[in-house]
Amino acid sequence: MVDLRWAGIWAMLLVIAAGMTGCRPRDEGSFPSRAITIICPPAPGGVSDTLTRALAASAQPEFGVPVVVENKPGGANAVGLNYGAHAAPDGYTVTYVVAELAILPHLGLSPISPNDFDLLARTNYNPAAVTVRADSQWATLQQLMADARAHPEAIRAGNSGTGSIWHLAAVALQEAGGAKFKHVPFSGAAPAVQALLGGHVDVVCVSPTEVQAHVESGKLRMLAVLTTQRDPLFPHVPCARELGYPLDIGAWGGLALPKGVPMERRQRLLEGFRKAFGKREFRQLMEERGVRLAWLEGEPFRQFVEAQSTLNRQIIARMGVNLTRGDVGHLYFPGLLAVLAVGLAIAIVGARLAGGRGERVEAHTPVGRRQSAMMSTLTLAFIALLPVAGFLAASALFLLTAIAITGRVRWWQAVVYASVVSLSVWWLFGSILGVPMP
Repeated sequence: MVDLRWAGIWAMLLVIAAGMTGCRPRDEGSFPSRAITIICPPAPGGVSDTLTRALAASAQPEFGVPVVVENKPGGANAVGLNYGAHAAPDGYTVTYVVAELAILPHLGLSPISPNDFDLLARTNYNPAAVTVRADSQWATLQQLMADARAHPEAIRAGNSGTGSIWHLAAVALQEAGGAKFKHVPFSGAAPAVQALLGGHVDVVCVSPTEVQAHVESGKLRMLAVLTTQRDPLFPHVPCARELGYPLDIGAWGGLALPKGVPMERRQRLLEGFRKAFGKREFRQLMEERGVRLAWLEGEPFRQFVEAQSTLNRQIIARMGVNLTRGDVGHLYFPGLLAVLAVGLAIAIVGARLAGGRGERVEAHTPVGRRQSAMMSTLTLAFIALLPVAGFLAASALFLLTAIAITGRVRWWQAVVYASVVSLSVWWLFGSILGVPMP
């Protein structure tokens, strides 16, 4: 017969031992105490989805709680990015940010920008791979670009949609090579590759992953990767830098938090995901899927995103795809200026014609006509110089010249006036209206 007193003592000792070895209910004050969610803006099935799910599985033992992936596709990834940026800043929602974060705000398709996130770490970077059919006439990138220079818009370049990262990569390549492609948009990188295989386009600039199988089967030929180093997965393919093209553009992904997550939780997440990223099983799976892992954390990651955003903004501005917040583009200001100048000239002439005889004579003096002609020429020169010299330099030069033609102020006053007005307009258009300024 069991002695109930000894049974009670043994039960109490077991409880004490369990408590001393950590077998106790999770402290609700510790972090994390519940599931962590990774928001994946792209749809399921792609590279981003594969990476985030593999990383979540690798990170789960590090955090001791479930790490789940929730896809939020739509709006060229704007839906997921917007959701992640406005999540509660408690550390339980992490967003897998993608290259569109540094593109969409310049296209006016989303107000969410890199500044809306606390950027944690980059996980992968796949540079654009310039790829043609294996039976094409171009064996090297130099041959392709020479042909493109000799025959503008004769070579059809497929991309994954107007304003997509692969469209921007093709535009950056043609600008660097002094050539001109005929850009053909598709609904994604995969349809563009299929069009290349079918002979409907001549070249694509997409991720090496997108063409890897066809390159290995001998159907496609990869001419170069648009970055500064050769891709370890394709060591025989030259990079843009060694061919004389200063390009580094491609699709990337990383982890980010909404602004305001407590620093100790941010550090806990960073350490956990860093360990998960370094696990052999995760890295081996990514290599098999052709994902180029590229961990970069902290300030270097932020600088990388800012550089990508600046590059994309400049390319988009030169493309003339200025959809930001309606129809306001970088030529809006000089265009408005030209209209106002013409309207003002008509008003002055009209008023003087309606006035006294002496004023009519003054309106048609040689000096007045010369000033009007110079101002018109100056306005046209300003519009032409704007994309080349940038807004600040072009507008400051325009104002200084305009004052010299028409003004009666001292030189230092003209410099102050031109500087203040140029900076003010830059701030108004760039910060308030969100216009991608050249």
